[in-house]
Amino acid sequence: MYFLGIDGGGTKTTCLVTDENLNEIYRTAGSSINFYSEGLENARANMKSMLLDILKNTGVSRFDGVCVGSSALFGRADEKTKADFCDGVFDCSNIIMDSDLFIALKATEKENSAVIIAGTGSMAAGKNARGEIITRGGYGYILGDEGSGYRIALDGIREAVRSLDKTGEETLLGEMLLDFADVTAKEELVDKFYSPEKDRKALAAFAQKVSLAAEKGDKKAAEILCNQAEELFLTAKALLSEMPEKPYVFLYGGVFQHSEIFRNHFAGLMSEKVSRCELMTKEPVFGACIAAREISL
Repeated sequence: MYFLGIDGGGTKTTCLVTDENLNEIYRTAGSSINFYSEGLENARANMKSMLLDILKNTGVSRFDGVCVGSSALFGRADEKTKADFCDGVFDCSNIIMDSDLFIALKATEKENSAVIIAGTGSMAAGKNARGEIITRGGYGYILGDEGSGYRIALDGIREAVRSLDKTGEETLLGEMLLDFADVTAKEELVDKFYSPEKDRKALAAFAQKVSLAAEKGDKKAAEILCNQAEELFLTAKALLSEMPEKPYVFLYGGVFQHSEIFRNHFAGLMSEKVSRCELMTKEPVFGACIAAREISL
């Protein structure tokens, strides 16, 4: 038996093929299948490209169960949405489509659990006492994304400019921004950031510079990380207020993984409200494979 789990994020899609015991057979990655940002035909084409890669490397084209976790969804897809995306793409009679948060919660393999995500964007998900998935955050970089790589990067870039312009505190971020933009003078930054305008993902990469500066003892960088951790904590606290008492909380995403200062500060804020708070060791795509197996057995 073969199961296919899919984690369709906003910028990248990960596919995992497993056997009936959830042993990994093959994995591949490709472009986004978010049909809102990519358009339906492009999203389907991106999915087909990954399926061709799977076929080429494993010989597997038919699956006993498929679960598509998509950043385009807030819950289980209706039949029309599923058909629009899946028909003519997958050779499988057991298919479900749900949000990427659904598969993240599946990957925890615990009933009373929550997942807090801090990557390029941010949000939180868990289950209430009735077993319904509830979420907080997830409104994107214009309306929210507190604690995300994008927000950390933007705060860091602004403080870097203020440092270079001597209108703010001196910080390592100033020189780091010049290096990040590959320029030698602050006057060159405008052209680098606006002609053409840098996209959100490119800007979010500066969050790693903020983390590095903080690790080197830069007070302004550490302040940015702690402030954003506190903003994300407010999102998590709102989620926990609707969940059973003291859930397991799993942290996922590049900000948690790469910034010990951010992670430790956030975990400290959460400590009295949860039974445990730790990095998520199993990827959401593994949760998709669990769901794919469940619907076929």
